[in-house]
Amino acid sequence: MSDIFHEVDEDIRRDKAANLWKRYQTPVIVGAFLVVVATGAYSFYESNRIKAAEGANVRFSAAAALAMQGKGAEAVAAFEALAKDSPRGYATLARLRAAQELAQSDKAKAVAAFDAISEDKGVDKLTQQVAKLRAGLILLEQGERQKMADRLGELVTANGPFRFTAQELLGLDALQDSDFNEAERVFKLILNDQEAPHAMRQRAGAYKALLEAARGAAPPPAAAPAAGQDAAPAPAAPAGK
Repeated sequence: MSDIFHEVDEDIRRDKAANLWKRYQTPVIVGAFLVVVATGAYSFYESNRIKAAEGANVRFSAAAALAMQGKGAEAVAAFEALAKDSPRGYATLARLRAAQELAQSDKAKAVAAFDAISEDKGVDKLTQQVAKLRAGLILLEQGERQKMADRLGELVTANGPFRFTAQELLGLDALQDSDFNEAERVFKLILNDQEAPHAMRQRAGAYKALLEAARGAAPPPAAAPAAGQDAAPAPAAPAGK
């Protein structure tokens, strides 16, 4: 009797399995097909991405080699071409390098290129700040104080990654322009900030010493006469002969 019941149970399980398969075979087949297609598509995408990155790396190295050889115009053209049709990371790096090479021959175009990067919403925030800093450095070299301050002023913010560098450049610009009060204020900010790098604080101290030397020591005030004591009379003019 136990064998009969066992066979009945087996038949029932087989019938249930057959019914389940009939009921769900279409979703299962479609799901399996989609998994295969998705896996193939991802593999194809990854293969193309790797090939594009490898190609961009070769082109970037070739452009950098042109720059090292002093072929600035050719390097700029190569970097600009790379920026147009390469993956985003390489495209952004190529734009930065093209602007850097332009700075050797045409500083106005270089500043414009860095400004374009800093204002591009498709570029990450850190790269935008790097571009602002580079534009500020070029303007500092040219003595464009207000334009430099416009770029670097935004970097002097709490927890900004380049705030100390921006402060140092603003202080140096003020010192160069003989704006001693502003230079002293900026250098004191760096000296009193415990989060500032040690080397930068040392430089700020050296700059402050240069500032004091450039400004010169103020003459000491004349001593006031003691109470009840008349001021010394002016020496009499010699009598004529």
